[in-house]
Amino acid sequence: MSSVGVFRKKEMDGKSFWVFTLPHQTDIPTSSHETLAINSDGDDLLLQPLFFCPAARIKYHKLKLKKEDKEKFRPFNSSPHFPSTRSGDQEGGSLLDCDKRKICKLPVVPYFWCNNEKPNHKDFICGACETTMLSTSYFACLQCQTVFHKECVQSSLEIKHPSHPFHPLRLYSCESEYYKMCISCGEYINRDMLYHCTTCDLSMHPVCAMRSIASIVDHPKSHPHPLTFFPAQASLVCSFCAMIKKLDPTYICIECVFVIHEQCIGFPHVIRISRHQHRIFFTSSLPSGNLSCSACHQQVDNDYGAYACNQCDAYFVHSKCALNPKVWDGKDLEDVPEEADIIDDGEPFERVADGIILHPFHSHQLQLEIFRDYDEKMYCRGCALPIYEGQFYSCMELECHYILHESCAEAPLMKRYPLYPHPLTLKVSTLEHDSDRGYFRCSECKREGNGFFYEYRKEKETFKLDIRCASITEPFEYQGHEHPLFLPWYTEEETRCQMCKCESDDSKLNCMKCDYSICFRCATFPYKARYKHDKHFLTICDGKEASDQPDWCEVCECKIEEVKKRGYGWFITKTELRFYKCEDCCTTLHIDCLFGEDMYMKPGETKKHYLSFGQYSSKDDEWDLIHVRALLNSSLSRPVCIRCKRRCPFPIYFNWKWYSPNYCSMECVRRYRDG
Repeated sequence: MSSVGVFRKKEMDGKSFWVFTLPHQTDIPTSSHETLAINSDGDDLLLQPLFFCPAARIKYHKLKLKKEDKEKFRPFNSSPHFPSTRSGDQEGGSLLDCDKRKICKLPVVPYFWCNNEKPNHKDFICGACETTMLSTSYFACLQCQTVFHKECVQSSLEIKHPSHPFHPLRLYSCESEYYKMCISCGEYINRDMLYHCTTCDLSMHPVCAMRSIASIVDHPKSHPHPLTFFPAQASLVCSFCAMIKKLDPTYICIECVFVIHEQCIGFPHVIRISRHQHRIFFTSSLPSGNLSCSACHQQVDNDYGAYACNQCDAYFVHSKCALNPKVWDGKDLEDVPEEADIIDDGEPFERVADGIILHPFHSHQLQLEIFRDYDEKMYCRGCALPIYEGQFYSCMELECHYILHESCAEAPLMKRYPLYPHPLTLKVSTLEHDSDRGYFRCSECKREGNGFFYEYRKEKETFKLDIRCASITEPFEYQGHEHPLFLPWYTEEETRCQMCKCESDDSKLNCMKCDYSICFRCATFPYKARYKHDKHFLTICDGKEASDQPDWCEVCECKIEEVKKRGYGWFITKTELRFYKCEDCCTTLHIDCLFGEDMYMKPGETKKHYLSFGQYSSKDDEWDLIHVRALLNSSLSRPVCIRCKRRCPFPIYFNWKWYSPNYCSMECVRRYRDG
C-alpha cells in the first residue's frame, strides 16, 4: 500500500485547485465520494475512512524511540488509518494492539462547532500541532477528549508537495532544544509532529503542508492577467517583495514576465507608515540610479517594485520594509481620504498670555522662567529629570511646586513613533483608577516612570513609551558620536551596545558609516548633567574614555570599573564603564549614583505595588496591594535599605505607605518580596 499523499488538480466552485489527496486514493477515479477507502484485498469500499487519534500516534512513536535518537529527526512509521473491521494494516494493528496505557484505541470522529466548521479560537487548540490556525474541518477523540485539525489527523507519512516537487516532505518528530520555523506561515512548529525535508532543511506545519493551492488566480488589482501556479519556484524572485521564498506558492504571468508570491497577492497600493509624514504609494516602475530604502537604508533594486512618496523626492521603501508590522498598521488607504490620518501638531496647552500657559495635566497656570541656579530638588514633572539649564515652566501658585521643562510642556498630545505602527497619545500616570498603578513601564528602554508617557491601547494590545524615548527621531544626532544614527526596523538579531556592552535584541540606534550601536537606555541618558557638589557640567563617558588609572565614584566610593550591576532575582557582577565626569574638577560618578536606578520616578509620588509572599498576606497564594512612596534622599543621614543592608546612595529611595522599612530602589522592593 502507498503511504504517500499527493496533490491532484480538481475543480471547486468553478475554479481549479491543487488539493491534497489521502494515500490509497491516488488511483481511484474521481467520484462524488471524497472519503473512499481501500482494504488490504484491494476492494473499493464506499465507507468513511477511520483514523487514529494523533495523540496516540505521537505517544506510540515516542515509545519506540531510543534515548540517543530523541534529539534527531525521526520519521513516523505508523499509518494515520485506523484498521477496518474486515482487516487491518500491519502498522495500524501494531498501534491498536499496543498494551501501553494512556494510548487512545478508538478512532477519531468528525467534530463541528454548532454546524460551523470554523471553531472559536478562544476555545480551540489542536492537540497535535498545538496551534489555533484554521482548517477545512476538525476531528475529536472521544477517549482523550481532544480536538484536532483534519490535516493533523490525516497526516500521511510522506507528501509530494507542489511547491517542492524534487524532494518529498516526510512526517518527523524531533525533541531537539531548537524549534523549527514553518516556512509557510513563519510560526514555530511543535516538535512532536512536523513535515520536514532533510535535504533542504525545510519544515512545515501539517495544516500548512496539506492546504489546497489555487492553480490559476485572477486578481486584477495585483496584475491585469490571470496568474498561473508555478511549482519550481526555488529561484524566482517576486516582482513585489523582491525576495525568494521557498515553498511559498508562486504564480507567474509568462506574457509580462511577472512573478508574485501567494502571500503578496492583494498587496495594498496606498499605505501610511510611522517612519514618514506622508502616505506612500506602490510603484512597479522606479527611476534609474542608485536608490536607497529609507527604512533599512539598503539598496533598492530598480527591477522590482517598491513604495514611494509622491510629495518627497527620492523617498523609497522596500515592499517588505513598508509592510513590516512595526511600521504599518495593516490598513489599505486607497479609497480613504488623507484627512483621516492627519494628527494635530498644534500647541498641546492653552496659551493664557505671553509666557503663561495652562497645561492639560495641571490645574494651575504655569509661567515661563529662565534657569539661574542648579537645585537638586527641582524635578520636572514630565520626564522626572532635574532642571539643568534653559527655560522651564513653573506653577504660579505659591504652595505648588509643579515644574516642567519647556520641551516637556510642548510635547504634542499625539505623535507617531518610527518603530510602532499606531499613533500614540500623551498621558500622565495616576492612581485614579484601579487599572492605573501610578507608574508605567517603557516598552523600549524598559524603565519604570511616574511622569508623562505616550500610549496606544486597544483591547489586549498596549504600547507605552516614556517621553525621552518618544523624542528619538531619525536621523538621531547623538552628541557622543560623530555620525547620525538610524533606527533599523529589523531587531531580532542580538547586537551589542557600544556603551553598556550588553547584547540584546532590543531596539537600538545604529550608525551607517561605522560599527557603532547604542541602546535606548544609553541614548536617552542626558549627555550633560549636574552634580550638587560641582559647579560645572559633567559629561557622560564610556569605556574608551576611561583613563589608565581608574577613577572613583564620589557617591559610592567604588572604582568606576568595579560596580555591581544587578538583575532581577539575582546579582550580576560585570564591568560597567559608563560614568559622568567633570574635566575641570575630575569629579566622577556612576550613572546610577547620579540619577538612581529608577531615574524616571519622581520624588513625592506614590505607586501601587503587589506583593505575593505570605509574610504580609493572609494566604501564601494571595496578592496584597501596597502603596510605595518615592522620597527625596536629601537628609544628612542616608536611610539603610532593608534588603541590601547598605545606605541608600541614590537621589531617591522608597518605603511603604503603611510600613516603615526603606529600600534604595524598586529592585530591592521586588527582591524583598521574593524573600
